[in-house]
Amino acid sequence: MPVASRKPSLAVRPFEESDYGPMVDYFLDSEPLVLTGMGIDTRKMLGREEWLRHLLMDHQKPDAQRDRFYLAWIRDDDLVGHSSINQIELGKEAHFHLHLWKADMRGAGVGAELVRLSAAFYIERFGFKRLVCEPYANNPAPNRVLPKAGFRFVKRYRTVPTTLSFEQDVNRFELDADDCTGSTLSVDHSIMPTSS
Repeated sequence: MPVASRKPSLAVRPFEESDYGPMVDYFLDSEPLVLTGMGIDTRKMLGREEWLRHLLMDHQKPDAQRDRFYLAWIRDDDLVGHSSINQIELGKEAHFHLHLWKADMRGAGVGAELVRLSAAFYIERFGFKRLVCEPYANNPAPNRVLPKAGFRFVKRYRTVPTTLSFEQDVNRFELDADDCTGSTLSVDHSIMPTSS
C-alpha cells in the first residue's frame, strides 16, 4: 500500500518557561562562524544561567512591560525555532526577529509560513500597525524569507541592530498590518492580553 506524503503541521504559540532553555542552547551550541553569519558578536553573549535568569524575569512581566516577547515555532508537535519582538511600542510597531533552529528545514518554505503566522499573531495580540525586521545584510536566509512572507524591503544601512550584534549593514524590511490579512493563523483569544 503506498504511503501518501502530507504537508507538515505548522503552528506558533507564546513561549512557555520550558522553551527558553532550548532557545538559549540553540545560540550557545552554535558554531562561532554560524553566529557571526547571523551578525552576532559572540563576546557579548551571556552564560546560560545568567541569560535564562534575565529571560525568565522578563517572561513574568505583563505584555506592556516586557523587553521581548517570544513565539515558539512548532512543526508536527516539535519545537523547531522561534520568533521574537523587541523595541515594542504597543499599538504602533515592534522589531521582529526569526530563527529556524533546524538546518534541514531551511529552504523548504517552512520559515516563510512560520514568519507569516508569527506576524499575524503579533499584529493581532499587540495591535501593531507595523513590524520591522533588520537582518544582517550578509545573512542570506532571512533576507530571502522575509519577502516571501510579505515583508517589503525599505533600505540598507549600517547600525548595531541588537545588544548582541556588532556594527553591520542591515536590510530594513517592514510589514504593515494591512498587508497581513488572510493569514491561516487562528488566534486563541484566551491568551490575548487583558487591559493591564
